[in-house]
Amino acid sequence: MKKTLLIGMVLGGLLLALSGCIFDKAKGLIVYGGHDQVTKTIASNKENIDSSTIYEAKQDGDGDNLTVFIKESDAKKMQKQQAFTKVVDSDKTEALKELPATNGKLLLLAQGDATKIQIGEKEQTVAYGGNITLGDARTYAKKIVIVPDALWNTVNAKSESVATVIMKKDASDYLADFKDIDRAQLADLKS
Repeated sequence: MKKTLLIGMVLGGLLLALSGCIFDKAKGLIVYGGHDQVTKTIASNKENIDSSTIYEAKQDGDGDNLTVFIKESDAKKMQKQQAFTKVVDSDKTEALKELPATNGKLLLLAQGDATKIQIGEKEQTVAYGGNITLGDARTYAKKIVIVPDALWNTVNAKSESVATVIMKKDASDYLADFKDIDRAQLADLKS
């Protein structure tokens, strides 16, 4: 009797593991690139996409100095989808409960605290919002700046796009299909 029960428990656990019930799967992607790049990539993958939203963004710098700027109103919409995460360890993030308020100022989300950032040749004052990023890790931009809508036109940086994409199945299966863009990364997005 004990042997049958043990075999049943092992088989049940194995079935759960194989079905994916034990492991969390990313439900979405954060996609970065020029507006045309992002639009074309989403269109070419539309049969596997449940929903997508493209947001206007700007970026300045490159590599370890890359900064992405997002309008505050768009950041709030992205937060409703749980696009932002709080970095709790160098390789671990958790869902962000609430996006910090800008209070009418540029809000820096980065690993390190700062009161100023460089945008092109100009230095701008920022408020530090914490070690917060987009998606499952800080894989694209080292700094994200949330810009109050009223200040958006004062940010002199390259126009780009950021999209939230919710896939019909596990997003990691489709990550390689998002080509000809700057970057796509996993995110546990909600509809």
